[in-house]
Amino acid sequence: MRSIWSGYIAFGTILIPIRSYAASEDLHIHFHQVHKTDCGRVHYKKVCEKDGKELTADEIIKAVEIAGQCITFTDEEIKALKPFSSKTMEILGFCNFDEIPLVALSKPYYVGTESPKKGGVGQSFLLLKEAMEKSNKVAIVKWLLRSNEYIGMLEPYQKGFLLKLVMYIDQIRSADEIEVIKAKVDDDLVEKGVKVIEKMTFDFEWSKYSETYTKQVRELLEKKALGEEIKISEIKLPETRSIEKELAKMLEH
Repeated sequence: MRSIWSGYIAFGTILIPIRSYAASEDLHIHFHQVHKTDCGRVHYKKVCEKDGKELTADEIIKAVEIAGQCITFTDEEIKALKPFSSKTMEILGFCNFDEIPLVALSKPYYVGTESPKKGGVGQSFLLLKEAMEKSNKVAIVKWLLRSNEYIGMLEPYQKGFLLKLVMYIDQIRSADEIEVIKAKVDDDLVEKGVKVIEKMTFDFEWSKYSETYTKQVRELLEKKALGEEIKISEIKLPETRSIEKELAKMLEH
């Protein structure tokens, strides 16, 4: 597995060399944009909005706009802002897992040890892992990746660690922004709803689930590649005319 970041976990004054890996992968099929007449791939060019000139990589730098003024930076200047932090994942402290809002948790990564050539790597790595397992705590960490600072939750997982990004509170939109139509629900309907939930309750087995939509898309692609006609059927959603009747029907079966 190819690592996407390498550096150190700073456990107080102990630096633990690590590598992180993407814990998930994309299962979806990605369609390309092509020219309708000859199937040529469509590409996007990097063009200056002022003179319309197409730019090469060495003509492009990064910048921010402050009070209408364009302030440019080289990659070296950006790296110089936090030269040490860019290679260090600092443990800010430890807490209980349930103290972290689920809405804040994002993409998962695996964390393993750095090259075994570096002495003491395994011992310091396992020291942190076993101490966290014994205390039943997760760590809150902070690190720099591609000029952006992130915080995350680090927890012991199988033979290494699982790292999950924790979004900042400013990134989470307020649930008050969503629209929910107010309505009154009779107590007897709620009780029937509870019974339906109890009837549908089961032991969740993660390994039983697989992504089926992509499989169906692949089958359609194979059919089209063989020259077969793809039939497009109209999807009609069922109407719910009586909630009470639908609940009764679900309880019957």
